[in-house]
Amino acid sequence: MAETDTLWTDLASRVIRVALERKGVSYAELADRLATIGVKETERSLISRVSRGTVKLTLLLQIIDVTHALPPQLWVDAIRIRGSWEERARAVVASELARKPWVTPSKLSALLADIGADINAKTLPSQLAAGGVSLSLFLQCVVVLGSSSFDQYIDFPDLASAVRPT
Repeated sequence: MAETDTLWTDLASRVIRVALERKGVSYAELADRLATIGVKETERSLISRVSRGTVKLTLLLQIIDVTHALPPQLWVDAIRIRGSWEERARAVVASELARKPWVTPSKLSALLADIGADINAKTLPSQLAAGGVSLSLFLQCVVVLGSSSFDQYIDFPDLASAVRPT
């Protein structure tokens, strides 16, 4: 894994840990709460994925839901839609992109490349539309879009510190 990727996966891990800590929820309790919404995870699998930073945006949305946390204002309507967690994640991504409608997939890809993300314009739209977008990629998108949606989970300067201009 490239150094840039490691920085972003570390930040994704930190976002999840902060979301849990803010509500005083352990991994064991999270696994139990996720089960109530039909998501089967074990404490061990959660610990492992979070420590590696290999989490998806859907997990963050599920944590917001099961801990009754206040979501970022921009995401409120997206999180409340009926449907799968992947559909909700797509709606969250869409709400972030809608803030800057002039940022095309090609432009977004170029902006991501400017900060060292390795993703091309052809695969980016499908990754974002799939709903299973990684939290680290979503964090990168939020940074280049200049969104403040993660302010309650991580300071923007910490996100910006992971930026490696190319």
